[in-house]
Amino acid sequence: MHGAGNDFVLIDNREEARENGTEIINKNEIIRLCDRRKGIGADGILILVPSEQGAFGVKFFNSDGSPGSLCGNGARCIINYAQLKGVFSKGALEFKFGDKLYTGSIESDGNPRFNIPRPAKLKKNFRIKAGGALLKANYCDNGSPHVVIEIGDVPVDPQKSPVGYQEIEHFPVHRLGSEIRHHIDFAPDGVNVNFVKVISENEVEIRTFERGVEGETLACGTGAAATAVVLFALGKTGTKLKLLTRSGDYLTVDLEIINNKLENIGLTGPAEIAFHGTVGLD
Repeated sequence: MHGAGNDFVLIDNREEARENGTEIINKNEIIRLCDRRKGIGADGILILVPSEQGAFGVKFFNSDGSPGSLCGNGARCIINYAQLKGVFSKGALEFKFGDKLYTGSIESDGNPRFNIPRPAKLKKNFRIKAGGALLKANYCDNGSPHVVIEIGDVPVDPQKSPVGYQEIEHFPVHRLGSEIRHHIDFAPDGVNVNFVKVISENEVEIRTFERGVEGETLACGTGAAATAVVLFALGKTGTKLKLLTRSGDYLTVDLEIINNKLENIGLTGPAEIAFHGTVGLD
């Protein structure tokens, strides 16, 4: 499945897990299946398992085999899959992702919506040394840790001029993203890094370097949500934001403000099954 180009191998292990209670897949197999030349190819693996809370539980692994944190696009893929399989038809779906309960639904246009709680941590306008310069950055933890940086705040040539990047197409996402992802300030677990360009109060362009994938993905759901929160807190965008991802698809983030406090975040956008089949693990 993929959500706005962010792709996953989804394994429905609910019945098998009930019968034998064993792990379905190991780290080496995850790495092999996610390999785009020698396996299926994916940014990560989603596994549905039985749960005493919610309709089911979700285990998520990055393409490097490491356990993943919250994944917004993966969650939206799961919501779409659950509806197609008849787990729910109308209203809200409740399921467990990792060790927390979340809800989702299907919008009137058929796109899945994933509801993300208020961020656990938000930090604005701090400086981080990267790319040969002190960069203005922001941090938001909404189940996954994210740094958000506006590309205009990154000098094209810090040795000669403070003039920043204007076009996100030519931004060095991998070079700078990898450096910040491994920055000592975010050790030992690292951080995801989002580079954004504000187009208007209602639209931004975004590119994301994801830890665990160790590269740029075509979209990042929690990264889009973190960006919407940061830019709203900075007074640069409103409560509804469209984010143009690397895949060319849009993700939409709605912020619910109650009594001047951010309470809920809604993430919507395309998600679909690309294909289904069987694969040997031996």
